[in-house]
Amino acid sequence: MKSTVISIILGIIIVAAVGLGVWLIIRKFTANADVSGTEKSCDLNKDEKVDALDINAMISAISDKSENPNYDLNKDGKVDNLDLNICLKQAKSGTS
Repeated sequence: MKSTVISIILGIIIVAAVGLGVWLIIRKFTANADVSGTEKSCDLNKDEKVDALDINAMISAISDKSENPNYDLNKDGKVDNLDLNICLKQAKSGTS
């Protein structure tokens, strides 16, 4: 009886620890995506609209591993998919 109770308590602790670990990992990888309000416009060709031309320019910059700060829309020091996501969001919403 005593060993069963201990096993149940240990099981609950392990499940809680794994759950907390997963939550922390998810939180770490999604934190950089929540930078709305600090991001720059994705109007990379300066035609006052965010469209396929801007998205293609961003994809090329990511493919070329560009370090050009004009493509770093979320100002995290990298040109990556997070910047592309900003472009896609702005193109969808019609903001520039």
